[in-house]
Amino acid sequence: MGTLGARRVLDELDRARHEVARLTGLSGGTLRLGTFQTAGIQLLPPVLSAFRRASPDVELSVAFHDPQDGITALTHAYEPGEPASFPATLSAEPLLTEELVLVTAPGHALAGGSTRLPLAELAGEPLISMAPDHPARREVEAVPARTGATPSVLVATPGYALVCAPAGAGLGVGVVPGMVARTAASPVGTRLLEAGALGRTISVVHRAGDAAPAADAFRALLRGAFGRARPV
Repeated sequence: MGTLGARRVLDELDRARHEVARLTGLSGGTLRLGTFQTAGIQLLPPVLSAFRRASPDVELSVAFHDPQDGITALTHAYEPGEPASFPATLSAEPLLTEELVLVTAPGHALAGGSTRLPLAELAGEPLISMAPDHPARREVEAVPARTGATPSVLVATPGYALVCAPAGAGLGVGVVPGMVARTAASPVGTRLLEAGALGRTISVVHRAGDAAPAADAFRALLRGAFGRARPV
């Protein structure tokens, strides 16, 4: 996210924080949150900070797991891929959609171009793969596989650091969410793929009809942080 995008997020967080401060019933209790790894590390911290400033007496409990009945949770789904399905007791609200991008070793011939990379140019490239052990990634990785990219390193643990690190070391190429590529711990080359090729939508899931003030307040912060901000 660039400087302009980051400033939009901070402005929206500040506006949302003032809205939260006007809500009542936030003087105690526990807000239980579920999240997945990249959201918990890269998206949640400023929202949690804003919530803490507005509601210092509400205890926060954060865990990495899928949404369950009674829990406010961040979850995600890939495109292409099976749409996320939830029990009728849960409601999902999309917050942010981002592209998946190519990650490579720094200086790789496919990285750093000023134009989007046609998927056909992945033919013959070794692929750092999270499938088949990561079911949500199967249809995503089927796209470069159809161009002739061949799995080279299989990552059995669903963690993007284990995709970026071998890609950065020259063992193959990978496709990861844009926010992951921008914050990779090891140096990587990156390239936007052809428009509309691969994406990920982040949603907040909560119990349908849940009127708990703390959960309502937290969802307001999430909307403020990500509802109008787009990766740039």
